[in-house]
Amino acid sequence: MSFDVLIRVENSKVLNNRIKKSISSKVKNIAEAIEKIEQASGFKYPPYYIEPILTIVPSVDNVEGGVGVLYARTIPIEIQGKVIIVVELSAPLVLYATKTTLKVVLAHELLHYVELIRNFSTMNLASQITSSSIFEEKYADYSRAIDPVLVFKEKKFAKSITKKTSSGFDDPKLNQKCKEKWMEKGLPVAKIALGENQVSVGVDSILRSDFDPKVKELISKIH
Repeated sequence: MSFDVLIRVENSKVLNNRIKKSISSKVKNIAEAIEKIEQASGFKYPPYYIEPILTIVPSVDNVEGGVGVLYARTIPIEIQGKVIIVVELSAPLVLYATKTTLKVVLAHELLHYVELIRNFSTMNLASQITSSSIFEEKYADYSRAIDPVLVFKEKKFAKSITKKTSSGFDDPKLNQKCKEKWMEKGLPVAKIALGENQVSVGVDSILRSDFDPKVKELISKIH
């Protein structure tokens, strides 16, 4: 299934045309990073789109001001009775991240994608579902991503991802740019509390879903 990467940006009533054009001009960086990630993993990257909002979690001390930033999220959604896993990229990430940081974030989201398929395929949902909801919280982010060494054939690439995300992803320069160029300019920000960032999916929809056979093959080898 294909997604219009820019549809939410183009339909935004808050972003001006200059910012929309800037975001659009950066889409090629995403495509280039994903091509490298696909080569390193052998997997097709999941559908993705750009969200014209910066999502923050108050009272997490990894950014000045006591907030944590959710630059990207891997989200399972239900479409026509099946579960589709998509990657949501925040507009500030696309605008202000270096190519290296962008690649790290995109690669890390692929690990979440594989981990979700593993949980869905094996119906190992206890750690992911509470009251039929799947939680994707920043504070537990790394624990819910599969080991990079299992996914990326290029060991150097896998070690790089592990080094930069094992203690929780943090990029002070990116954080500062987002604060100055996005938050302080009054551009759209969504504040959520820990525990509020959740998506509900039905078990029946999971069972009807067709997940990437190459990812399922990897999962079978792991198990």
